[in-house]
Amino acid sequence: MGPDDHAFASRRCRRQLRRLGAVVANYVDSGESSGGFRSNSALFPTLLSKVRANDAVFIQFGHNDKQTSASAFRSNLTSMITQVRAKGGVPVLVAPPVRRHFNGNRLTPTALHVNGVGVNLPAGMRSLGAAHNVPVVDLTTKSKTLVESLGPSASAQLFLRSCVDGVTDNTHFSQYGATQFGGLVLQSIRE
Repeated sequence: MGPDDHAFASRRCRRQLRRLGAVVANYVDSGESSGGFRSNSALFPTLLSKVRANDAVFIQFGHNDKQTSASAFRSNLTSMITQVRAKGGVPVLVAPPVRRHFNGNRLTPTALHVNGVGVNLPAGMRSLGAAHNVPVVDLTTKSKTLVESLGPSASAQLFLRSCVDGVTDNTHFSQYGATQFGGLVLQSIRE
């Protein structure tokens, strides 16, 4: 989850995980693609230096991989998986949450993270997880069910609809939405 759009969900997850004895460190940067995160010396290498044996490392990308090819996306994630495992960590892939873009009562391919070059990023993550025996939190499917069950109007409450600067969007969560999406992640962890 990104730092600006999912901070509340991240705090909620951290609080609940701490009750279970977990320590959570968030090494994200707004706007980074999988390749940008992996290659930025202040991001993935910094995270990697802190990984210890049996640490769970949750890896979630997709929102900013708008023009990333399937092979580059797979390569970026595979590299992160391999490096986390080399440090003794346990990689966990997290498919991205949906955006709120409807066509009638159904979310559009863009909402479901089929990117600008036609790559179905969540499907790529699920496939990669299966191929490398990496657990996958399928937040795309879970959030799709939630957002579509609410429909085009009621789902608006999950997203930022009235910001101080007047900007509204269908990607970043409201506090209520962050709580709901964070709950989906926690549910998946428990499963």
